Amino acid sequence: MSMMNLSIVVLNWNGKGFLERGIPSLIRAADIYGNNCEIIVVDNGSSDESVDYLKINFAQIRIIALKENLGSAKAMNIGIKAARADIVIGLNNDVIVEKDFIAPLVDHFCNDGNLFAVAAKMLLWDRKTLNFGRAIGRFRFGIFTRTFQEPAKTANTLYACSGAFAVDRNKFLELDGFDEDMIVYWEDLDLCYRAWKQGWKTIYEPKSIIFHKFHGTNLKKYGKKGIDALSGENYFLFIIKNLHDKSIFYQQLFSLPLLMLVTPLLGKSHFAKGLLRSIRRWPLFLKKRKAEKQKAIFSDREVLYMSHQ
Repeated sequence: MSMMNLSIVVLNWNGKGFLERGIPSLIRAADIYGNNCEIIVVDNGSSDESVDYLKINFAQIRIIALKENLGSAKAMNIGIKAARADIVIGLNNDVIVEKDFIAPLVDHFCNDGNLFAVAAKMLLWDRKTLNFGRAIGRFRFGIFTRTFQEPAKTANTLYACSGAFAVDRNKFLELDGFDEDMIVYWEDLDLCYRAWKQGWKTIYEPKSIIFHKFHGTNLKKYGKKGIDALSGENYFLFIIKNLHDKSIFYQQLFSLPLLMLVTPLLGKSHFAKGLLRSIRRWPLFLKKRKAEKQKAIFSDREVLYMSHQ
């Protein structure tokens, strides 16, 4: 398999401690991959010593230092737009990579013109517990749910986690990248779902392994309650924007009151608050919905079927 030119974009915010563990593992992996491999760190307005640490220790890294925190979606868009290669790996700062993770992730792009993205296998820092695998989307009791499987072989997946993925840069830009109005959470599913609807698939590659400190950065910025609220808000904004099948959409709409009642009982009261908070942005996302419906080639049912095959 011929090696491809590659850009790696790492998103960082106040993560010097994470970078001290993660960047050496990334540079080792890039050296093993052995081709023209550009590494970019997008620093999202850090107030710690992240940028100085990178400048002093890693002259080969290209740093894009943002003056303020623009949110994960916008910052990653900036990094991928600035990348020079046609294939880009996106990583969170709170990951450590296996030394041979690159080739299995990017080799798929050599032979498949319909490939949009490849998801890595993400384990927690205990190096045993699955954090992200093959994503399966289903509707249960009118509610959209996601589950993660751990197949031993490459398989289609509904989406790739934005913390560890490879993407075709040209297709990414054609879709206008991550939706910056979603800031963080569900923006990765939104992106890959739109790609599926336009005929571009996402696959899961279990041979590419990443170790992730779950919520390592976002917990510092948003706190647990803030994460739940953002997730709840963006969950329903994803539904409004992307689910165009009328029966599925109305099931989701009618299930909203039930979801707001049940989630507090499950200890997710701030998720329910996020659902309620999403209402103020429905007009904007209804406009996005109209635009996405015009672009879609495949239906929701077709996407869910194809991503499971």
